Amino acid sequence: MNKLKKLVVVLFVFCGLSAFAQLGTSSPYSRFGLGDLQGNAFPVYNALGGGVTALSSSNSVNPSNPASYTSFRANSFLFSTGGLHNTTQIQNSTDKQVANNSAFSHLTIAFPISSKLGASFGMLPYSNIGYTLNARDTVVNADMIYTGDGGLSKVYFGGAYEPFKGFSLGINASYLFGGLNRRKKLDYDDESFFDSRSNSSINLKGYYYELGLLYKKELANEKELSFGLTANNNSTLRAKRSNIVETISGPYEIVKDTASNVVEWGEVNLPNYISTGLMYRDGEKWLLIADYSMQNWADYTLLGESDDLSNSMRLSGGLQYTPEFNSVTKYYKRMQYRLGAAYSNTPLTLNDTQLKEMSISFGFGIPVKKSRTKYDVSLTLGQRGTTDNSLIKEQFVKFGLSVSYDGIWFVKRKYD
Repeated sequence: MNKLKKLVVVLFVFCGLSAFAQLGTSSPYSRFGLGDLQGNAFPVYNALGGGVTALSSSNSVNPSNPASYTSFRANSFLFSTGGLHNTTQIQNSTDKQVANNSAFSHLTIAFPISSKLGASFGMLPYSNIGYTLNARDTVVNADMIYTGDGGLSKVYFGGAYEPFKGFSLGINASYLFGGLNRRKKLDYDDESFFDSRSNSSINLKGYYYELGLLYKKELANEKELSFGLTANNNSTLRAKRSNIVETISGPYEIVKDTASNVVEWGEVNLPNYISTGLMYRDGEKWLLIADYSMQNWADYTLLGESDDLSNSMRLSGGLQYTPEFNSVTKYYKRMQYRLGAAYSNTPLTLNDTQLKEMSISFGFGIPVKKSRTKYDVSLTLGQRGTTDNSLIKEQFVKFGLSVSYDGIWFVKRKYD
């Protein structure tokens, strides 16, 4: 597998870049593993650096830690959805290209069940694949085209329980599903040779579980300190891989190689994951968070094959400032102003170099006048990879927009 990785990197360097918008990514690095992992795609949390393990709120949903579901107000009903747009400059030592992608970020619903119980369910992206690589084989005088698309999504349902004041436990049960498609086409200059193309399609599905813990300590003068922890163990998903090889013997005739048309059944091993975080809140004015997470991607396997991934680590922090959340004269004082930063070692190690990613982010929470609706806007500037060691550097600008509604239900109206 290391040889395949090095081959792909060489193709980038010597044959130029060719990427196109496919779902939520145009990254050549989405070729590996399960694709580009989406992490926490919520625009409101992207603006805070993306790590929100210790964050809980009465008017927003945080699926990153299911223990936070006990924070909702009585009779409240929370809904949120949004999307992301990503502009990426992809470059190696000789060439560069810009790609644009837009994608769905989340759909969540949450509500309290009682004073000690809360629940949430929704749909989130898990990973995306989208790339096109053009190469030239000078030995046999043929063009090689590698393409990939697809991705994974998850539907979750979670609940939380607060056994005593300030301490909550939660669990998310998630169903992961989707398809990953990778293709190769060989186009010979010599018409006496038959062109060929191969297609590998992998369908995945299965359940996995995430556990969360949240402890909140009230301090003097409406201040609060919180500690959060989430984890899951190794999970196994069902996988089906279909490999099809075809020979193109003429402008209209396609012959399938029946000996190479293989369907395999097996498993995908998702590695264990742990994250921990701290949050400090000063009333409704200041919010500060710090987060650390790690995942053992070295344990990842697909149908018994390892993609030579490495264990990943992510460190992030953020702050939020609200001048005067209940101001009735100055609208801008009710807005939330956010700032964040993140640094990570990604699961990808190519040419003996583990890829790093770093970013800074900004954002706003914009309440709608005389409404329980709020818009959240985020802007993230970042970089992944390097042009050293014959690798690829990606510089990206990610814009996020979401809308949320904090409603009330099961309350009888009173009439005079």
